[in-house]
Amino acid sequence: MRIRAALLCMALAAAPLQAQQAATQADARAVIAAVLAHQASIRGTEGAAETCVVDALSRAPAAPGTAVEDDPLAPDHAVHIYFQWHVPDAPPPARGAAAPPQPATPGGRRNRPRAAPPPPPPAALPAAEADHLNALRAQAARAPAAPALARIEPELIPAPLQALRPDDDCAQLTLSQPAFAGDAAFVELAYACGTVCGNGNLYALQRRDGRWTVTGIADIWIR
Repeated sequence: MRIRAALLCMALAAAPLQAQQAATQADARAVIAAVLAHQASIRGTEGAAETCVVDALSRAPAAPGTAVEDDPLAPDHAVHIYFQWHVPDAPPPARGAAAPPQPATPGGRRNRPRAAPPPPPPAALPAAEADHLNALRAQAARAPAAPALARIEPELIPAPLQALRPDDDCAQLTLSQPAFAGDAAFVELAYACGTVCGNGNLYALQRRDGRWTVTGIADIWIR
């Protein structure tokens, strides 16, 4: 009887832990899906179609101040760049109708349409918001490791992004496992577009009304 009671107590004690683990893994999947959805939106249809997602996740983002050579996602010859949180990049404008014909010059020749100017860089987050994210980032780096999410399931990859397959010739996205601090999460992303081309970003996400949303991005290294 005592053995049965002890086993029942152990089962009751393990139930909340199992529920917490399942919720954390669900959050990790939702965070990864949100990061990939943002990447698909900012790369546009053509750029995203030429980008593949590595399914294996790297370890969680390193603590602030970690040297670039100790960053598992930073390739050889990568260098740290100025760290500044900025608002998430906006998706590129949709392709509209053809440009209207340009008026003819006095000589009868039409002016060539001007190329659209490049979009302005994203605005930096206000100092108070940036400081808050930095504090949460440090807290997430000290927090106990969440149950590992080792791989990205295919259903988390939004089209036109695609999972990397053997012999694929495409730019590659590699993500880290999420690190959590309460309702905040951080994911490092590495973009490799060639042997000497690539950059790394740190994503900050917040859980709002049960949904994970990208709230800030910082550039951390470039190659």
